Amino acid sequence: MLAHGRLGKTLFTLSAPAIIGMLVIAVYNVVDTFFVSLLRDTAAIAATGIVFPLFQLIGAVGLTFGVGAASVISRRLGAGANREANEAAATAFYSSVVVGVMLSVTGAIFIRPILLLLGATDTILEAATLYGRVIIGGSLFQVVNMTVNNLLRSEGAALHSSLGQVLGACLNILLDPIFIFVLGLGVTGAAVATVIAQFVSTIFLLSYYFRKRGALQPLSIRNVRLRTDTYRGIMTLGFPTFVRQVFGSVSFGVLNNAAAIYGDAAIAAISVTLRLFMLLFMALVGLAQGLQPLAGYNYGAGNVQRARGTIRIAFATAFSVGAVAGVLGLLFAPEIMRLFAPQDLQVVRMGSIAVRFMSPALIPTGLVIMYGGVFQAVGDGRSALLLAAGQQGLFMIPLVVLLPRLFAIYGLFSAMPLGFVLAFGVGTVLYRRTARSLQRMERHAAADDSATDAAQC
Repeated sequence: MLAHGRLGKTLFTLSAPAIIGMLVIAVYNVVDTFFVSLLRDTAAIAATGIVFPLFQLIGAVGLTFGVGAASVISRRLGAGANREANEAAATAFYSSVVVGVMLSVTGAIFIRPILLLLGATDTILEAATLYGRVIIGGSLFQVVNMTVNNLLRSEGAALHSSLGQVLGACLNILLDPIFIFVLGLGVTGAAVATVIAQFVSTIFLLSYYFRKRGALQPLSIRNVRLRTDTYRGIMTLGFPTFVRQVFGSVSFGVLNNAAAIYGDAAIAAISVTLRLFMLLFMALVGLAQGLQPLAGYNYGAGNVQRARGTIRIAFATAFSVGAVAGVLGLLFAPEIMRLFAPQDLQVVRMGSIAVRFMSPALIPTGLVIMYGGVFQAVGDGRSALLLAAGQQGLFMIPLVVLLPRLFAIYGLFSAMPLGFVLAFGVGTVLYRRTARSLQRMERHAAADDSATDAAQC
């Protein structure tokens, strides 16, 4: 399928499960926010928003190992280097387990000072601590889940990957009302439901390798290679993902701190808005994850024409999805916000402004995500790192600090979309160099084929 399947069909066959899986990650946050909103407690809604950067940071660790290893694996499988592919898979898996345990312990112990740094006010600190300590305490399952999810996709087991993610999401939806309302645990119950759902999802994903169904053997500790070259291969492509997510967490923390000036309603509005757009962001990340093995495999196999065709289809899809979502956000912002904060008109008003500021930036946002997928597919870690650093670090953080001072709350809500627009400019410049390189490789391959045909004649 990777080598000979129809490009459009193959891309969406690979992307559909990835999109579902990434949407499920976003759904964990949206579901918690929705059920917590039924408590009709603005502080509780804001508390889930304060913890959101931590949730994203934990996911960044799993994505670092998973995306980095998946990029290495797809190119090595394309080149026929199966043993080296297994070494990357096992090293990434066991590294994620060790780091996940460290995050769980450290985060649970230091949760209160971490939340204060992220902008928790006195009125929401207690609820945020109750929610955050459980979420961070279950970090291990999220980190391993994200890593194994990408390993499965790298060898074409996208269906099993998606089933595991959907299982977790459905279980979370089922358990949230039970723990929050029936057992009376409130916001803590939302966190407990999420951790249980992630645990079950992780066990399901690992069952693929327990039953030895895969070409890879990541659970075999004999395949682990604690060598510099092994980690260099994984981190070269995984580290940009980590940087993007870390800067995202930091920038969201700065955003929460800036919003705290305008009260809990502003933090709640930011919380809901970020979760809503995470649904779209994660869907586009899923498309980029489908792009990566298809383009990466063909790039590794020397079929550059096929890799370029994959990239064109992914770009056109991201543009179209961003345009449709942007129009819907502009037209129906108040109606969307009322679903999550029906009891607080101030949250609805502020959230509607935030949604309408973000909507026009969704086209460049989607293309930025595709640029990152292309850079990872072809092994261009430097460009991926520059794009990741600029996207939510070099641009968004200074904008969050500067714009509210100039334009008050309107500056606060415009910082994130403007950061993505500036990152789009940087990504376009970087991608032009990659595109020219791919064009040269395709011309050389065509010339070699012509010379071979002439020699045979």
